[in-house]
Amino acid sequence: MKIVLTCLLCSISYLVSSQDTKTQPVDTLLIPKFLDEIVISANKIPEPRRNVAQQILVMSEPVIKNMNAQTTAELIANSGTVAMQKSQQGGGSPMLRGFEASRVLLVVDGVRMNNLIYRSGHLQNLITTDNNTLARAEILLGPSSTVYGSDALGGVIHLHTKEPQLATDDELNYAMNAFFRYGSVNNEKTSHLDIQLGGKKFGSFTSFTFSVFDDLKMGEKINPSWGESFGERPQYV
Repeated sequence: MKIVLTCLLCSISYLVSSQDTKTQPVDTLLIPKFLDEIVISANKIPEPRRNVAQQILVMSEPVIKNMNAQTTAELIANSGTVAMQKSQQGGGSPMLRGFEASRVLLVVDGVRMNNLIYRSGHLQNLITTDNNTLARAEILLGPSSTVYGSDALGGVIHLHTKEPQLATDDELNYAMNAFFRYGSVNNEKTSHLDIQLGGKKFGSFTSFTFSVFDDLKMGEKINPSWGESFGERPQYV
């Protein structure tokens, strides 16, 4: 009799545990989903990044926000793949694969900022764009003359600005963002304001940024073991 009761209890406990296992819900958030990153700059059409043979660097909006760069030129320089020539604070002329100015194409939302007839010296057009309005930046390294022309021998820097969000109902969709930033290294003072409006059939994104830069100052405290010439760059690039 004891043996029969023990067997019954074991079978009941097994059924209960099996039912609990079957009824447990599956959390779909814990299942990883791998999405293909879309690239536009390579062939001027949206395509998965894995299908692009050329070397390309994509900087997403979270990366741009985390860098908190003073200018768009500094943002591109912080990518680690572009050398940046600075004649003054707040400036920046990008150099890709040894080419500069009229040999490096700058594009904003598909519109060229320079072309082959521009000067071959330092070109500061990149700083005319506000990095606080960028949704992503694509840096295409290497010659792209077949797709973009002879002004893309060094590469292409394609900037994509933010798009306004349209309203899903009759109410107007609006948002505003503002900040003030101070940089002690060069006495940078930046004020920014952007306003986004969106209806069912129209959208607007407006940005205002005002920046002031002073001279770049070297730190006063230097490790004696480094010597007085630490940090200097006497060579030409």
